[in-house]
Amino acid sequence: MELSDPIGQIIDGKYRIERELGRGGMGAVYLATHLGTERPVAVKIIAPEFMTRPEFVERFRREARAAGRLRHPNVVDVTDFGVAEISQGRVAYLVMEYLDGCTLGEILDEEKNLPLNWTIDILEQVCSAVHAAHQQGIIHRDLKPDNIWLEPNQRGGYTVKVLDFGIAKLEASSDDERPDSSLSENPDGNGAARMTGVEASETIHDSVSPTLVFGGHTFVPAPADRPVENSGFSEAKTAILPSDEIEKTGIEHSSEIDGGQKDGSGRATEAVLTGHASADLTRVGAVLGTPLYMSPEQCSGGRLDPRSDVYSLGVIAYQMLSGRTPFVGDFTAVMNAHKTQPPPPLSGRKIRRKMQAAILSALEKDPEKRPQSAEAFATILRSRSEGIFGLLRRAGMIYTEHISKFVGLTLFFHIPMIILTCVIITSSIMRGMEVITPATADWIRGFTSFALLIVTTFSTYLNIAATSWVVTHSLAIPLRPISLRAALSETAKNWRRIIWTGFVTTALQFGLVIATCGIGFLVTSVLWVLVGPVVMMEKLSGRAALRRSSELVRRSLLTSIAAVLIMFLVPSVVAFTISAAISLSWKGIESEVAKTGAISTASSERPPNLPPLSRPPDINISVEGNRGIRLITMDPDTQKRLRDSLLDSLLQLILLPVQIAISSLTTIIVSLLYIKTRQAGGEPLSWLLARFDDDGKPLKRWQERVRQRLIDSGRISGKSSNSSNSDE
Repeated sequence: MELSDPIGQIIDGKYRIERELGRGGMGAVYLATHLGTERPVAVKIIAPEFMTRPEFVERFRREARAAGRLRHPNVVDVTDFGVAEISQGRVAYLVMEYLDGCTLGEILDEEKNLPLNWTIDILEQVCSAVHAAHQQGIIHRDLKPDNIWLEPNQRGGYTVKVLDFGIAKLEASSDDERPDSSLSENPDGNGAARMTGVEASETIHDSVSPTLVFGGHTFVPAPADRPVENSGFSEAKTAILPSDEIEKTGIEHSSEIDGGQKDGSGRATEAVLTGHASADLTRVGAVLGTPLYMSPEQCSGGRLDPRSDVYSLGVIAYQMLSGRTPFVGDFTAVMNAHKTQPPPPLSGRKIRRKMQAAILSALEKDPEKRPQSAEAFATILRSRSEGIFGLLRRAGMIYTEHISKFVGLTLFFHIPMIILTCVIITSSIMRGMEVITPATADWIRGFTSFALLIVTTFSTYLNIAATSWVVTHSLAIPLRPISLRAALSETAKNWRRIIWTGFVTTALQFGLVIATCGIGFLVTSVLWVLVGPVVMMEKLSGRAALRRSSELVRRSLLTSIAAVLIMFLVPSVVAFTISAAISLSWKGIESEVAKTGAISTASSERPPNLPPLSRPPDINISVEGNRGIRLITMDPDTQKRLRDSLLDSLLQLILLPVQIAISSLTTIIVSLLYIKTRQAGGEPLSWLLARFDDDGKPLKRWQERVRQRLIDSGRISGKSSNSSNSDE
């Protein structure tokens, strides 16, 4: 009995059906009003004829349980499930939130490949929802563009909702996994398999608020009193069938996506399986899903784990960037290709090679070679989506947003260098004025320069460590203000570890300079560039920090090399430019003064009968013992030395603030490189939140209330993370 129009009826005394949103072979989805709150909702109703089969009711109940167990902004909110009597008979219903927007599948029908930034944003939200499901013991098993909903968020973007957990695998007791025969009118379970589902043209979309639909075609057992019927099928539809039949007899399927043999009615011809339907949708050996997006183990009917969903996410990413799925063809060909054939290279333009490699890694036949979680896959995609220019762009954005914080932090660590630079300038001027002997001036300059080198080295490590804390803080909790006091306090806790590791690094680099004629220094400058962030954020020190830095750098070697070159070249180029500009300006001034003096001499020639004027001596100010200031005559050599000293001092005074500004930017680049390389290894950014969420400080009352509610809802455990921090 086909589901007739229930518009105007009240379901279970709570939901008044307003209008139909879409219809499929198993039922329909309606816009309804919740009578208690007058809130619009979407109600999915299963057709009365399928109430005789516990498998369909079980899939319905499974969808309600799977979505109901998830509280996540990127999972459609299921609010109710039950069985009610309507005029057509007894039906099961599922109530969901009412959404605006459309499916990703509808977008891909018109946009053959999406911009990279949009693709990453969508996939990050999908992966976040799927990862949350995996943490709850739920494997979706039918991820595809038609089950990804995009709802406008009124801020120029889209909020993603993952739909249709109808064939999800729930890790639960065997009793819970059995179909609930009390919801079915005929728990016998015998019947023939037939094809049913929603055609692509029946995708629910509505100008007001389209919402969840039945997810594609499904192999389902037909009622015993109805004949088996053929229906159009393609590998883009959801399939549920026994794997042993696929392996032995298969589906004699001649239709293809782009054509194939058709019968007189225009439908693709196929031989449909018949037999006893399984009462357990999650048993090993049952093939469930949409062939275009199924993992190899899913196609084989093997035991599934979260990495099966990662494969499906890889197929979706492949399609979003290239405009097609990795494999096309008929049902059997596609499933065999998933199991045996490597995916063809991505053909989309402007896709970085590392980005292609990241997507293809999710399509590995061996689950062990894939990213081990959906969160890790999203993290790798984000890291591989940008190179050095993206890193510089992000560094510039963070720098300009918090410029006073970063410059102030760098200025603090440059205080010793400022003092030593002032000593060098003073000694240079005193030498030029012959207040101290050249030997004394050279000794002071040499000792101070050596001290400046040591202080600069260790101050740089401390500055990078503190900046990495600030940068990760701004990324983890961007709405919370940055506190320099907190950054300095955290640096003070780790200063011994930072100084010791900096000493080990510098000593090894100095030894390599001697042993390899400088080549080793260049290599280690790249491999050990992340030592500061590693010590600060991971509490490692010494050789362990060096090994960890080398491991991270190798994940994005070219980007790391480019970052190190920028760190060395930018200050050098700026210093050379400023030095050349000052030197040329000084020479220009001297040249103009010389010309002016020559003209003045020529124009002031006196008659020969007048006595010559006495020339005033060159004078300067000098200090001699305790006798105060007196004027002395300065010879040309002394004048030249003094001019050179003043020129050098002027250059030092100009370069110092420029060096502070550049250092504050380059430390941000190092910090972002550290985060990028961690992402490149699939390390999710959740460690950032864990790093700053519980900093050991007593929580305020409102923070305590929020934490307690999260514990009560099961979102977090009651165990404080302070213990883990203290262990470090």
